Amino acid sequence: METTLKILTRRNLFFLVYLIFSNLYGQSSELSKESYKEDQFYFGSSYFIQSESITDFKQNGFSGNFQFGFIRDLQINHNSTKAIGVGLGYERNFFTSNIQPIEENNEINYRIVVSKFLESKNKISFSSIVIPLEYRWRTSNIDEFKFWRVYSGFKLKKNFPLYSNPSYGSELEIDEIEDWTTSIYLNAGYNTWNISMEYDLNPLIKNKKTTDGDNLNLSFFRLGLIFYIL
Repeated sequence: METTLKILTRRNLFFLVYLIFSNLYGQSSELSKESYKEDQFYFGSSYFIQSESITDFKQNGFSGNFQFGFIRDLQINHNSTKAIGVGLGYERNFFTSNIQPIEENNEINYRIVVSKFLESKNKISFSSIVIPLEYRWRTSNIDEFKFWRVYSGFKLKKNFPLYSNPSYGSELEIDEIEDWTTSIYLNAGYNTWNISMEYDLNPLIKNKKTTDGDNLNLSFFRLGLIFYIL
């Protein structure tokens, strides 16, 4: 079932890319001399909020990420106020909580540390290569570099192993993270400053439970700021 879902996700992504580029090719001859591209570098940071319910789960301190990358702009109307963006980026993610990975009998288990006397701050971090695909609407023109924008899209992420740095105990490298995950997002704002919202469509680790028997569905809603530089 899991393999089937992965195949369907990738097929849907390739089909979407095919439709977009077919549409762009069909309109390319119609674009006027007033058209332009908003190729952009971006960087940003977000705060993480765990989106699934886990009994006794608690976030401690700041959990979030920083990201940067490049977006290639493919205009789809005469004055370039509408476009498709395709890019490549990098994310470094970390979250601090009372989830503590422990190694027992060559297997990684996850326990929820609940203590009135011990403030548990277990830091888990990982990196991702990101492929964003977005629809772009803006109020720019060929001479105006300050404008309103609404960019919404889909991210495909290649994830690298988790690293656990517990408040006590040994640091662990965890390979059972999902290799590929997806999310949807909305970035909106004026000029350089933009609000960023993102929601994970699937969890980082599947088919794992805490030592108390709860499903370990680590997926997040992200809220932060993103900056675009031409």
